[in-house]
Amino acid sequence: MATHIDELQPALAPRWLRYLETLIITLALPVIGWIINPNDPLLLGSGLTWLLAIAPLLVGMRYGFALGFVSALLSVTIMGLEGVWYHGDLFVERAQRLPIAIALILVGMVAGEMADVWRRRLQQMAILHRAQSTRLEEFVRHYQLLRVSHDQLAERLAANPFTLRDALRALEEKFLSLASHQDPLAQHGDELLGFLALHARIQQAVLLPVDQQQRLMPQAAMWFGGETALDWHDPMLMACLEQRRMICLKSAMAQGINIDNAPLLAVVPLMDVEEQIHAVVAVTAMPFIDFHRGHLHLLAVLGAQLGDMLRHTQRSSQGSGGHQRSLVAQWVRHAREHQLTSLLVAIDFAESLSDAQLHQAVDNVAQQQRGLDRSWMVCQAGLPRRLYVLLPLTQPRAFTIYAERLQERLASEPGLGEACQAIRLSYQVIDGRLSAKKLLSRHDHAEVSHVPS
Repeated sequence: MATHIDELQPALAPRWLRYLETLIITLALPVIGWIINPNDPLLLGSGLTWLLAIAPLLVGMRYGFALGFVSALLSVTIMGLEGVWYHGDLFVERAQRLPIAIALILVGMVAGEMADVWRRRLQQMAILHRAQSTRLEEFVRHYQLLRVSHDQLAERLAANPFTLRDALRALEEKFLSLASHQDPLAQHGDELLGFLALHARIQQAVLLPVDQQQRLMPQAAMWFGGETALDWHDPMLMACLEQRRMICLKSAMAQGINIDNAPLLAVVPLMDVEEQIHAVVAVTAMPFIDFHRGHLHLLAVLGAQLGDMLRHTQRSSQGSGGHQRSLVAQWVRHAREHQLTSLLVAIDFAESLSDAQLHQAVDNVAQQQRGLDRSWMVCQAGLPRRLYVLLPLTQPRAFTIYAERLQERLASEPGLGEACQAIRLSYQVIDGRLSAKKLLSRHDHAEVSHVPS
């Protein structure tokens, strides 16, 4: 039984196989008719054309309008060849066969068009499902982190005034301050591992970066608590990469993984909401009293949060024009092919704003972003500084709500106040009619603007 909507997606066969099946199905049925009645293989004399109509119907329902139409034309051609073979005339009994030919073509066209309509609808629902799943996954992760942080705050409030979220935010600021050419893990991997060891009470562990092919990079390994002999092809490491989730000693035993004399207690993937693993943390030593389900859950939550942090760091360092345009082009394509509307919001900052006020406003906008939202700054000579915010799967009517909520947040920030009057919001609808290049052009006028009252 399918457990994910992607499993319900119709997997089309290769193009050559589709054409071959169309030809075989269309020709096989007249052959069956010839076996049944050699004198009238198409069973036209019976007054029922079901034998010819089955092929366009099946092909149209299976592969859509184009191949259903092709199968209908082949059926009509076969009917003409049958007239030549048995009657010596291509247009024999025209009054009887012309309506049949028209009916065959209509059957192939209608069945194919209906199949295409439902296939497009299913693809549209799949895109919506993936987008909503990403948002839900991010919400669940933030909820879990908040719950863990609250529990720790209740336990350690007297001794430690800082919460887990505060420590995580401070670490994220360090990563976001990196230059675009710097590798986040190479620069601050030791601090990341130390943060994880401190809050998860790990005594010894190793951080292993993962490349674009999702392979471990042992040459860049970083240790906490001293090095120890470790097999880089350990079954628990391989199971973590394959299953894309945390593997602990108990779950490995339950799965029957060969763990004789295993030095690892747990393997935690630093995986973001898009299921890309940036690194894994292999724990080799931790207090026995902490090796329980609740603490392992904390490890998994922290790994997910650190994975999201690394994803945001990479996105901010890849904020080039080509990357931004490809990001907008992706949703332009979804709008054009699947009628999924999105918004591209432009926030213009007047020159009267200081750099500190601009930085504060941009931070507030970033904090309002959802899981799929993206933002980037554009500065051009002679033009106001502009922040683009991409809001996927958002209807135009939501812009007013978004603008009012953002203006209220900015107005309540110390240091901004009346400076919010120098911020102007506008938007363009991504509906597939304009390309990404035109949407990002500063010379095009936005459709609707919002000026604070």
